[in-house]
Amino acid sequence: MPGPLHLAFTRGEENATASRIQGVICPSCRQPTRVLESRRAPDGDSVRRRRECSDCGRRFTTFERREPEPADVIKRDGERQRFDRTKLRLALLAAAHKRPITAMDVEAIVDRIEVIASDADELSTERIGELCLAELETLDHGAYLQFLGTLPAPSSAISGDRGPERSVRVAREDSQSPRKLS
Repeated sequence: MPGPLHLAFTRGEENATASRIQGVICPSCRQPTRVLESRRAPDGDSVRRRRECSDCGRRFTTFERREPEPADVIKRDGERQRFDRTKLRLALLAAAHKRPITAMDVEAIVDRIEVIASDADELSTERIGELCLAELETLDHGAYLQFLGTLPAPSSAISGDRGPERSVRVAREDSQSPRKLS
């Protein structure tokens, strides 16, 4: 059974945010503490609680934050797997190789896509690809094209057509195209 929930009152108004933390202990004397005041933190994503040790009287502040649930990625064959930021980061770094995009830019893209994924609980691989393309297009067109070439059916950033017969891959395999020298 979970421990007691603490409700704090502020200026006569009840704060409806109950603590789910069981038995916070004092960092000084290791005795149980009580909640004096609770309020939403300035960032809006956490609850700030002022606590007091019932034994030594020390006061301190704790912050409670919700841990985000990992999002699911729905692959083309319908299989589901957990969102893997490392896999996404590696794909973006490969597209940005020898391009004027920093690792911090790639991290920022991965962070934004991870937030979108966690808000939606699930994203398709196609949607993740679209989000990556939109982000890369604003940073560097070369990296955008490089990432576009890794997608199964690249849209027509070059040709203007949306059909698979005009994709970059089909143009390379065309018998009329000059062969690559080995």
